Amino acid sequence: MLLLSLRCVWGFAPKSIPANPTARTSTSLDASNYLEPGDPVMLVGPGFLQLVIAKHMKAAGLKPIVCAPQKKLDSFFENLLIDEELKKDSTIGMPENGDPYFGELKGVVFCAEDAILPSDFVTRVLDFTHEGKSVFADGAPSRTICLLPVDGKVQQEKSNSWMPIFNNDRTIDMNWKNFREKFQNHAVYKSEGGVGSIIRFGSLFGGSYDGPEFLRDNDLALEEGMYKMSLEQYRDLRERSFDRYKLSPQVLLGNAINPKPPNQEKMEKEALKKYPGEIQEAFKILGAYPEIDRANRHSVAAAVTASIMKPVEEGIVPKEMTILSKATSELPNDEEWGEMFKNPGTADWPDPFLFVPESYGLEVAQ
Repeated sequence: MLLLSLRCVWGFAPKSIPANPTARTSTSLDASNYLEPGDPVMLVGPGFLQLVIAKHMKAAGLKPIVCAPQKKLDSFFENLLIDEELKKDSTIGMPENGDPYFGELKGVVFCAEDAILPSDFVTRVLDFTHEGKSVFADGAPSRTICLLPVDGKVQQEKSNSWMPIFNNDRTIDMNWKNFREKFQNHAVYKSEGGVGSIIRFGSLFGGSYDGPEFLRDNDLALEEGMYKMSLEQYRDLRERSFDRYKLSPQVLLGNAINPKPPNQEKMEKEALKKYPGEIQEAFKILGAYPEIDRANRHSVAAAVTASIMKPVEEGIVPKEMTILSKATSELPNDEEWGEMFKNPGTADWPDPFLFVPESYGLEVAQ
């Protein structure tokens, strides 16, 4: 088992990994450029988002392999990811010849929430071979997704991560930039018919059960202890609010946010002033009210799962897209994801003058 190095963060010693000269360039719409149920996919980049993606992929029939340092894996399965099957398939590095899943991997998702992955991980993972053999079933991944934070955020949110990052903002931005460029310059992304795509995410919240019953019924969520793993005051309430009210995704083309129209706040203040404060607050968690630059981890995980099971083709899956959330407590089905990928766009900002609280079951004192 070859250990992947995360420098001082993971503490592994880096090892030389020979490059794989084979790069997939097929554009045919067959299983060579998307994943199917039963296919194993490596999730690289420890964090809450990685674990939520693993849950969603397992529910979709894929075989997610959580790749993280042993100390983190122990914490994941003891506190957050109570799942013996996922635990059995977890790993601290890329499998070598003779290890489970060597020569069988079909996909890779780089899914770190924070800027902790060195850029050379792109080639270390995507070009990995051992004893002259590729770790991938077809000599190269059938589908690859790189998750990156969206640029140009309006709201600067702190990360809810138990893993301390001791970099300043400039270093963090540079780390993300280096990783993005390395991925975009790899054949899996830049070659004609390349099977790599980028999914951008807004500031992340949620990922546990405190929402609609289907999250628990379908085993899509982490244990509720994740809400408490930040020292930020009231963070757990904000995390829970996203799982309760803001599950539905917006799919935006490219690297984009959904800023408020210039007159939106003024309109809301004027239109809602006749209502008590709790009704005014309710307006923002009803009627698909959009997020500017924030996303539920469930929204992102569901988008990654739906995307990796489709080819990167014009009109099927965008080469680069952004996932944000909006105030609806639902996740799309596969057909709905297909339409959203085909026709990406921001959610509309609602007209507060058309807001009727009673239509949402809210009682307003006369």
